[in-house]
Amino acid sequence: MNKAYYFKSPNCVVCESLLPKIEAHIKSQYPLLEWEVIEVDRYPDTAAQFHVFTAPTLLVFFEGKEYFRWVRNFSVGEIDHRLKRVYDLMFD
Repeated sequence: MNKAYYFKSPNCVVCESLLPKIEAHIKSQYPLLEWEVIEVDRYPDTAAQFHVFTAPTLLVFFEGKEYFRWVRNFSVGEIDHRLKRVYDLMFD
């Protein structure tokens, strides 16, 4: 399983403003990662299962293992800086 999970809250301005930017970037630059958005208010059990207690949170899994976790304050640049190397190693 190679997947990115974006956890958001509907009342979170940061969550809503980051979502389209992060989603577009992940889908264009990392096409082999599945993408899923989870609203923590609607699915609290899923958030708890992933130990997500704040929004926004972005989790990236490779081969079923959590490789990266970004919480609250992060940017597309930060994600790209760390994710690109591992993604290239996994899929090149």
